[in-house]
Amino acid sequence: MDDHDGIPPTFGVVSILPVNDLGLLKMKPMPDLMGTDNGVTKRMIFDGAKISALRAISHDPTFPRRPSRVEVVTAVIWRARMKVSRAKHGRLRTSLAAHGMNLRPMIVQPLPPLSFGNLQSRVIARFVPESGNTAAPVPDLKVLVGLLMDSFTKSKETVVGREDVLLTLLKTRNELHEAAEKGDVDVYMFTSWCNFPFYKIDFGWGKPVWLSKTHSAYESTTLMDRENGDGIEAWVCFNKQDMGEFLRDDDILAFTSNEAHAVSKI
Repeated sequence: MDDHDGIPPTFGVVSILPVNDLGLLKMKPMPDLMGTDNGVTKRMIFDGAKISALRAISHDPTFPRRPSRVEVVTAVIWRARMKVSRAKHGRLRTSLAAHGMNLRPMIVQPLPPLSFGNLQSRVIARFVPESGNTAAPVPDLKVLVGLLMDSFTKSKETVVGREDVLLTLLKTRNELHEAAEKGDVDVYMFTSWCNFPFYKIDFGWGKPVWLSKTHSAYESTTLMDRENGDGIEAWVCFNKQDMGEFLRDDDILAFTSNEAHAVSKI
């Protein structure tokens, strides 16, 4: 196929996925994860050298493989958020790191790669502090990387029948909402756009020089490749009060560049 030929998406997903009666499914409402009016978004740069260092120090001989770029960057941000939470609440709390997961390749008879529409669930890594120990320290980076690796590995082994897609989506959604509703569990949302070929797209006026993300409507972290292919940009949106403490975290200062800057709401 010539580079200038179009690649049309497919719109037939609804015809090959069974239609369920949504009225019979119990979907919990979206909890308030921030109080959006108090949110601020910042861009943080993890360059290639810092990520290589992170992958080295966070690896453990018991791990089945080397940690990925996304796993170590997620762990650093998760750990920094846990420190902010401990300072605010006076103790270490249970926390969940939830990453978006593409369901397409996990469905029996996988959907075409160009099928149109969002079809994602969540990979959830859960940290539970030692019961009754109010002075429990924040876990080591290796611990969080191990939890993330275990969650990602299990998710890749998941096989979903087409008739169970909706139930799979609702299960993870409700798990997150139930945790957030408890009030004593911290839920941190992540999405990775790494390895998406954004910088190879050309709509006729050249390939992008730089890709950005707008201010988010809820607390979240979006990871994406840098424009030069070296490193990861993390777009973090948190409560204003938490953001200041987060940016002063030792690991954040050590492993991100001084290119971080605020992003105005749009």
